[in-house]
Amino acid sequence: MEKEYIRPMIILIIVQFLVMVGFGIVIPILPFLVQELGGGAFSLGLFMSAYSIMQFFFAPFWGRLSDRIGRRPVLLIGISGYGITFFLFGIAGNLPLLITFRALSGMVSSATLPTAMAYLADITEGTNRSKSMGMVGAAMGLGMVIGPALGGWLGHYSFTLPFYVAGALALLVFPFAWKFLPETLKEPSSKQEKTVRLSPRVFKDPLFPIFLFNFVLAFTMSMFEGTFALFAAHRVGFGAKEVGFVFMALGIVGVVVQGGLIGRLVARFGDALPAKGGAVLCAIAFIWILWAPNVILLVLGTMLFMVGNSLMTPTSSSLLSKNSGNKQGASLGVFQSMGSLGRIFGPLVGGALYEIFIPIPYILGAVTLVLMLLFFGPKIKDKKDLFLESEGQSTM
Repeated sequence: MEKEYIRPMIILIIVQFLVMVGFGIVIPILPFLVQELGGGAFSLGLFMSAYSIMQFFFAPFWGRLSDRIGRRPVLLIGISGYGITFFLFGIAGNLPLLITFRALSGMVSSATLPTAMAYLADITEGTNRSKSMGMVGAAMGLGMVIGPALGGWLGHYSFTLPFYVAGALALLVFPFAWKFLPETLKEPSSKQEKTVRLSPRVFKDPLFPIFLFNFVLAFTMSMFEGTFALFAAHRVGFGAKEVGFVFMALGIVGVVVQGGLIGRLVARFGDALPAKGGAVLCAIAFIWILWAPNVILLVLGTMLFMVGNSLMTPTSSSLLSKNSGNKQGASLGVFQSMGSLGRIFGPLVGGALYEIFIPIPYILGAVTLVLMLLFFGPKIKDKKDLFLESEGQSTM
């Protein structure tokens, strides 16, 4: 099994890396491009939110489709569609088209992550699964380090050049995915079979604590990302250059933890304990950042936050896949949608509260994490037959 999954895993890691490079590559040039096309702050916010909104709605669809027709075709659709949308960005001549193509990009890119995670769950077991998901998370973190740096460099020559480069990179990996990603789904689910869906009934599902865990993870992380530059400028006088270096360092911390440390921790403690431990570290980090009186302690606080976040991300995905029975694609689709929901509300809530009183977003982040652990922590566990035991209670 070890040798059989290495090649597909490498392809999946490259795919998720390129997805995050494409997500991050637009960050440094986007305000200037939107301004060049006649837009303002509202247009910029709409552009950024369109991606996560479409991921929220379409990730469950792609996940369910992968349970029915297989992982391979859905992944290939996601990879090719994602590359094409970046070329469309390059030729967009006005804001409505640019926002439309951004929404389309979010729709097709949401076919990659839940399906990739389901693919890994098909071919791995035990600690290999958590380690593989950790490596995917590390690749995504690295993509978010390289993406903005690449976008800033290319944007110096042309605002549209980064889009063409991102599209070319995505399409470049397509033939390798076509050749080296065999189908792994052995028992397709039927259309009539009850499956995990994003609906109000999700609250009654036994997997809801893990879904909520991912929402809180994404909400607190995006609230931090959306306010940290302003906070650091206010507290220690950071400018764009210094903030950029901090986020690059955070990306490196994420790569180290998810790519190297997580496999050893899971082998010793399982998935649930590192996941909940990561939430505790993030809560502590929020308070630490608020308290930090100088640059060194502020940066150390952000690194502690990233360590916690990096512990939570792959272990929560692994916990979900182990408890999803034969509905891993659908479950991971809902899981990603809950993450997208957190990324929609996190920056909006954090920004609004920051303008009211600077410390509120960080206090809210710590309180949210603690409350989640108090009320739902006991239900987040390694028990692999949780889904099977509770399947009769699931009505989603």
